[in-house]
Amino acid sequence: MYYIGKKALFKPKNIHSIEPIYIKYLDTIIAISFTFLFLFVFGTNRLIKETNILNVWSKSTTSIDNPLIDNNLNIIGKFKHNFAYRQGSYLHYYDELGYTTYFTNLQNQDRVSIGNDGYVLYKRLGRYNEAYSKSGFILWRTNTSVYPEVSKYSKTIVNHLSDNSVIQMIDWNNNILSDRILFGEFVTDGAFADDTGDYAAAFSSGYIALIDRNGETKFAVSTILSEINFVKSIAISEEGSFIASLSGIRPEYLTLYKKDGGTIWYKETKLDRRRNISIGLSERSMLLFIPHINEVYVHSVAKGSILDKIDISKYNMSDPTTMKFDSSENDTIFSLSKDGKSVVIIYDNNKKEIVFEKLIDAWVYDVSISSEGDEYLIVSDKFIYTYKRILV
Repeated sequence: MYYIGKKALFKPKNIHSIEPIYIKYLDTIIAISFTFLFLFVFGTNRLIKETNILNVWSKSTTSIDNPLIDNNLNIIGKFKHNFAYRQGSYLHYYDELGYTTYFTNLQNQDRVSIGNDGYVLYKRLGRYNEAYSKSGFILWRTNTSVYPEVSKYSKTIVNHLSDNSVIQMIDWNNNILSDRILFGEFVTDGAFADDTGDYAAAFSSGYIALIDRNGETKFAVSTILSEINFVKSIAISEEGSFIASLSGIRPEYLTLYKKDGGTIWYKETKLDRRRNISIGLSERSMLLFIPHINEVYVHSVAKGSILDKIDISKYNMSDPTTMKFDSSENDTIFSLSKDGKSVVIIYDNNKKEIVFEKLIDAWVYDVSISSEGDEYLIVSDKFIYTYKRILV
């Protein structure tokens, strides 16, 4: 205290009573602020978490040798995709750890249509088909002139007549499930629902049709009329709840349908493409991905609105030849291929940003996300790769 004579000028309590509150409790405020900053930046429950996507194993598509493995990482989930093949060359099944479970060489005339549980072998100039398990045991053989299209991940097969004008669904015991189906001069595209085996078919007449896993035609509807009305591409979501089509020239339309054939939305693309364009459609992520010259457009399945445009010109992948696609609730993996080269992209569905990109000097045949949701499979015509997303 300070005194003038015997009288105090200020008492301690009076000094504090006239301080501003931010000065009075400055030490406390600094301590609390520092604590929050420390927890935010360094704490175990950080609001922003960084991840790395690291290679776990890889192997040649044509080798039965053990894979090259990072022993510090493990693939825990199950991939629905477990095969690689090249027509007239080889067929290769493997497990989640990269070890070969079955491999066979194919003759030059051999053609296969393959799924994760088996394949159908037919000759380019032959008149019979043979079905095999994924272990190479023959299941049945039939004299026929049709070309089989095997569902990759379920138990249905669609046979195409040699001129591709008629299709018919059978099961893996070669039992006929559907009538012969024809809705135009010829079939222009087809797609199986991954989880159910339902089949969406596109026709040159401008019609699309849905055949369920029991062989019943659930609907057949005409797409929106254009000057030249044919369906170039079709996609179906994992459970068969949604079907997308790309149809018409002058104008071209992207349309989404319900499983009963009702239209949910349609968009005029402002393009007039004349070939098949891959469509990635998922009801897990509720997103639709489609190449659009220099970009891949990301559409909302619910409303059709464009949520993002991914620049692909920087990878020299403008107007790609093929796109392979798989999607989970959180991530989407897709590849674009052209002129024997590819780029693989992993996209964060929630943040709407690319979290991984890999350029590959090969065609990519398939991509897949494991049941864990943070493990990824890439199958090219040269190598098989797996990656894992690691929190750091």
